[in-house]
Amino acid sequence: MKNRKHQVLLSAQKLFIEKGFAATSVLDIINESKISKGTFYNYFSSKNECIISIIDSAQEETTLKRRELLIHQDVSNKDILIQQLIVRMDVHKERNLVPIFLVIFHSQDSELREIIKANHYTEVKWLAKRIVDVYGEKSRKFSVDSAILVLGMIQQMQHPWTIKSKEVSSKELVNYVVNRLDSLIPALVKSDEVIIDNFVFNHFFDEVRITKEHVIQLIQTFKDINIKELKVQEVELINFIIEELKSSQPRKFLLEIVVNSFSHTMKNTAQSLEIKEIASNIWQVIDSLK
Repeated sequence: MKNRKHQVLLSAQKLFIEKGFAATSVLDIINESKISKGTFYNYFSSKNECIISIIDSAQEETTLKRRELLIHQDVSNKDILIQQLIVRMDVHKERNLVPIFLVIFHSQDSELREIIKANHYTEVKWLAKRIVDVYGEKSRKFSVDSAILVLGMIQQMQHPWTIKSKEVSSKELVNYVVNRLDSLIPALVKSDEVIIDNFVFNHFFDEVRITKEHVIQLIQTFKDINIKELKVQEVELINFIIEELKSSQPRKFLLEIVVNSFSHTMKNTAQSLEIKEIASNIWQVIDSLK
């Protein structure tokens, strides 16, 4: 069911790009996907929900890949931050999302515009936290401003009319922009200038934490429902994760390895989309461990 839903999303994305969002009807998506009307509405309440799911799926993949890059790595390593920024650019390129963002921009749909705003907000919040990881507590007060500046520079310098002399790779571009933080952060600390006020700043760092109990129940339910389709190795990995999370002192380094292995083992299975959602929750719990 999950894979079929994914195929519907691919068909919808193809039509949104080819025909435009406004010109694409639910019937067009149904015909392109070769499904019934009832099946479509079982998955989505509207075509808006289709495009929202496309964006959410890309965000989820980006989050997981970024977290995997931190396994057994020093969070203050600037090279890891650079790789994490490149991940999002690569995911957007692989999924052909730039035309989708343009579709939303030209649709004048307020609901979809709010989704793009929320997506940008999430990216700024993530980058602000990572800037503090790399540049230390002295940068916290200026991290939101810095994150917005970095993302703005990357976005503007990707435009084809900005760089005409040569094609710049994602790695070269992100390296260049992030390296500017080496001089930007000390300058902001020295001047003590901030655009984002304290109220907004504090809100950026608010976060709802997923509990161990919630994740254990989530993965146990997944195991119970899919037990007949799961391989022995997959069941063993699930059992290890559950037992480790139940222990009074879960071993973070082992969980990182096993969760990463579990995600990759299930990557091309019928449950791959569900596993991404579960893994995202598990990583939040792992990050909260001492």
